[in-house]
Amino acid sequence: MSAQPKPMRIELPGVGPVQVRALDPETDAVTLHDWLSRDYARFWGMQGKTLEEVRDKYRGLLAAGHEEMAIALDERSGRPLFIFMAYDPRHDLLQRFYTVKPGDRGFHVLMGPPGQDPVPALTFHAFRTIARWIFRDPTVSRLVGEPDIRNRKVLARLVQTGFEFGSVVHLPHKTALMIYMSRERHQALQDGMPPPNGPVPLSDRAVKLHMLVGRIGRKLGIYERNW
Repeated sequence: MSAQPKPMRIELPGVGPVQVRALDPETDAVTLHDWLSRDYARFWGMQGKTLEEVRDKYRGLLAAGHEEMAIALDERSGRPLFIFMAYDPRHDLLQRFYTVKPGDRGFHVLMGPPGQDPVPALTFHAFRTIARWIFRDPTVSRLVGEPDIRNRKVLARLVQTGFEFGSVVHLPHKTALMIYMSRERHQALQDGMPPPNGPVPLSDRAVKLHMLVGRIGRKLGIYERNW
């Protein structure tokens, strides 16, 4: 991974000024632990962990040097909005399920829990912000990701954000849809509020079929199993 990026300030439509900075496990562990302990974050596999276990986990990830984490905060209130991780797919399980290209960078995002003052289209703005942050590294030429195929709300936001979809992959812990965004596509996108909803690439019937194939494949050992 490249050297730790400097903080970035962005004016988000409908949100206001947002500061993005590198996440510090020492000072941000309380926020991480709170969010990861909630039901909506169960796929991160950190529920039931203590504060110190969460801190140690992310200390280790950052020390390995293949990942970076950042946090976005409302500049006026200091409220954390979302946290994201960028990683090198060459050092991740994902590299066994798609053809990694030079300059690929994967990412995961953890949105903050819903508050009393919801931010309009925050997930859309989060994806745009993540792309801007990661593409500041000149060695990155493409973003890649693997959202769960059942998460239709996120898939719809990814369409709005400008991501293109690839194939369905059966990972050990989920059935996912590969997503991609090239640097050139990112640079061609316009800032502003999200465009109208685009079509989600998989029908409900297709999702059910892929989920069934994944379950059967894991039971038979065709796909690695890691529940």
